Amino acid sequence: MQTLFILALVCVGAYANFGEGGKQGLLNGHNNMRSKIAKGQYVARGTKKESGTNMLKMKWDSSLESSAQGYANTCPTGHSTIPSIGENLYYYWSGAGISNLDQFGSMAAAAWESEFQDYGWGSNKFTMSLANTGVGHATQMAWALTDKIGCGIKMCGPDASKGGMNRVAVVCHYKIQGNYLFKSIYNTGATCSACPNGTKCEQSTGLCA
Repeated sequence: MQTLFILALVCVGAYANFGEGGKQGLLNGHNNMRSKIAKGQYVARGTKKESGTNMLKMKWDSSLESSAQGYANTCPTGHSTIPSIGENLYYYWSGAGISNLDQFGSMAAAAWESEFQDYGWGSNKFTMSLANTGVGHATQMAWALTDKIGCGIKMCGPDASKGGMNRVAVVCHYKIQGNYLFKSIYNTGATCSACPNGTKCEQSTGLCA
């Protein structure tokens, strides 16, 4: 059996949507990482990151899910041009049949987060230099003021460019959009000490909810 997976950009879709298991896998993958960052427990390729003051807890958003699913349904090969929305893409190819699409929720989140382990996290300020190291999916996951996520998935069928292996596309959309040039990914300092207006510290996670 030949299997290959590749992570890509950031997007969304509507046919064969994620079930509750897939959605929870995506939320857990994002919020578990964000909690570790907020508490000062996150280690990126051997370097422990400072704790965060303003890390919001991500919640599932049905309108973002709809936009993401719509884009996923196109079996994209690159980013969309939807304005003011953050976007992450994940692709998976397999020579075998694929039936359980929910498994790709946690797999996509883990693949994006692994960029911090593969390439490090050299700066808390988002710059082109940082983006060019290959951590753009991970920094969107870690963007402190992004609190909404919605994702879609599409089984695209045989891909001639990969020898006819079956291709799956996962798209996630985010608000607020992250990865703004020269902005801090999160503010460093005492955990939860600067939660945005309308939120309060969730003590168990260190996230502002």
